[in-house]
Amino acid sequence: MGDTIISTRKPVSVVSFTLMATALGVSSAAQAQVDDDGGEVVREARPSQSVENVLREEHALFSDRLTLEPGINYSYSDRSQLALRGFLALDAIFLGEINVDNVQSHITTFDLSTRYGLTDRLELGLNVPFVYRSSTYQSIGQGFSTQLNSERSVDDAGLGDISASLSYRLLPETQTRPDVVLNLGVRAPTGTDPYGISTRTDTIKIDEDDKGNDVNTNLTVPTELPTGNGVWAVTSGVSLLKTLDPAIVFTNLGYTYNIEESFDDISASDGKQSGKVDLGDSIRAGFGTAFALNERLSLSLSYSHEYIQKSETTQGGVTNEVVGSDANVGVFNLGGTYALNDSTSVVTSLGLGLTDDASDVSLTFRMPFQP
Repeated sequence: MGDTIISTRKPVSVVSFTLMATALGVSSAAQAQVDDDGGEVVREARPSQSVENVLREEHALFSDRLTLEPGINYSYSDRSQLALRGFLALDAIFLGEINVDNVQSHITTFDLSTRYGLTDRLELGLNVPFVYRSSTYQSIGQGFSTQLNSERSVDDAGLGDISASLSYRLLPETQTRPDVVLNLGVRAPTGTDPYGISTRTDTIKIDEDDKGNDVNTNLTVPTELPTGNGVWAVTSGVSLLKTLDPAIVFTNLGYTYNIEESFDDISASDGKQSGKVDLGDSIRAGFGTAFALNERLSLSLSYSHEYIQKSETTQGGVTNEVVGSDANVGVFNLGGTYALNDSTSVVTSLGLGLTDDASDVSLTFRMPFQP
């Protein structure tokens, strides 16, 4: 019998390595080979396709093959606002003006992501999105009426903000330590910016027979919709992943710094009003778990939360905070991946907004493949 040779990235016994590989869905044929002298040569086995899908979507795969990942994401949000201008008589009867506004937003994003592992510690990524937006604005209550309802829809499409990322494996996973990856990225303002977009006011007559000027003027909508943020941004973060038989747990923490930018026009009113825009920076965090049910199928549960600070505008040397520009976005995600073959997978994700600032629902389909 020849000697047993261990050639993994970390010293483990043959038994413990076999158990770990089985927990990750690695086939037994990939765990060991027999040399010419009858000795067992244990090699580092490749994770199952389902585990690779989890690493790709929630962490970093560091594959030495180019990965192309086309995807589509749809998100929907519905916002209603009730404005009362008047007072309550006897704490029960409202005297004044009632105005109800409702905005329904549909955003569909088609994107193509590419990833390539330069080494087993360094991975590059690039994302190119194309955005289609449609918003419907509704308003009711002009002239103390609760029956008159105005509605207008606006839609736009175009290239979104292109982003590039770099992931570096700081510490590989061991039996007592998670896999630690540092992330650094940049987002370019290639999409249509939201500043200086003009608005128009709805003009629906209250009474078509009325020759006067009674119109519903309380519905004002933008003439176009943006597809980007308009400023450069730098993102940084760290993600951790640990295999805990039979689950995989992961968590991440990140920060986005938006660079202040000058624009020729930042006002929606007529005439150009130049100024500077400093979008609020954001802090994000998330955690979750995934289960590799077999070599091809995995399921995941996760929660992500992002806090966006208030934005500021500067005109004529005077800086003002934008009221209502801060936000708390909390989303609960249900995901699943299925490997069609060794090079192509299908990834689905359903996001449910848990805070007022989050989209009500978002649905994502992606298909990563390695040509």
